Amino acid sequence: MQTLCSVPAKLILSGEHAVLYDCPALSMAVKLYTQIECHFKPSATHSVTIELTDFKQKHCFPNRVWQNLAMGLESRYQQFLNNNTAIQSVLNQPVDLIIATLHHFDHFHTMKPGEWTFKIHSEVPIGRGLGSSAAVIVGVLSNLIHHHDLDISKETLLALARKIESRQHGQSSGIDPATIIYGGLLEFHAKHITRQHKAHEFKGWLIDTGSPESTTGQAVAHVKQHFADDRDIWNAFKETIQEIIQAWSLQNSQALYKGIRQNQALLEQIGVVPDEVKGFIKQLSIDYQAVAKVCGSGSTKGNHAGILLCFSEKEPTALCAKYGYSCQAISVAYQGALCQVL
Repeated sequence: MQTLCSVPAKLILSGEHAVLYDCPALSMAVKLYTQIECHFKPSATHSVTIELTDFKQKHCFPNRVWQNLAMGLESRYQQFLNNNTAIQSVLNQPVDLIIATLHHFDHFHTMKPGEWTFKIHSEVPIGRGLGSSAAVIVGVLSNLIHHHDLDISKETLLALARKIESRQHGQSSGIDPATIIYGGLLEFHAKHITRQHKAHEFKGWLIDTGSPESTTGQAVAHVKQHFADDRDIWNAFKETIQEIIQAWSLQNSQALYKGIRQNQALLEQIGVVPDEVKGFIKQLSIDYQAVAKVCGSGSTKGNHAGILLCFSEKEPTALCAKYGYSCQAISVAYQGALCQVL
């Protein structure tokens, strides 16, 4: 049996970092896809082959080998929880994320014995705040669910994906896998998904400023260290996010632009926006009467912050070219992860 899962990327309009501190968030699934093929053949030889085409890597593990690797990364994750190691040391190489996913699925529902093959290709730039890790996790899990004929709710899938994603980022709010699973435009709270919103009527652009020098886990840890107990900053985030959600619901562009500016100012205050990106956003406002904000974890060092969300009537092509940034129109993915039998 062979299956193929197509998984969209995610874009946070408002609520990155803040969602970990009891604030709501507004996120969107976008049409940048991770494709994961899965082939299973019953066999006395129990093995897993993982082909990562974007990294030009192919790994073949007997069951005992990948399970031992999984136990090793779980041990490192426990060390992270005990404050004895950094989060980036838990998963040492790209294939570790797939191994972690297999391990947790196998605990959830014992995998069929045989030869498993996974082939993964993604249009999503890695480390840009677009949910590339969550897309891989959800895609691998969805394939496994199909192959085992399981009837699993979206809530159960989300809980499992969130647990696995914590091995990558340290503390998963769940917003990435939730957006990818449900699709469309989502209002999200850490304990529940409140509602899905209508598609936007605003002209929006994805601007790639380049890969951040700090990882998501490092940025999350930085914010936790310096601002975890700062109720004033999180109350300000909460008010701003509610204003953005209301502006979106009412299709009020003036209020939306104001909210995006406030949100970006708060992200700058918690130290996740490099100076060069701050300058670019300021110039956007001057040249295009546009607003923009960091959409992922941002960065605590260097010159790059991953993806920016920009609202502007005109595509900011010239300014992006000046900074060496790429730009493309936002296209909403109304369907979440989809699987088919080949």
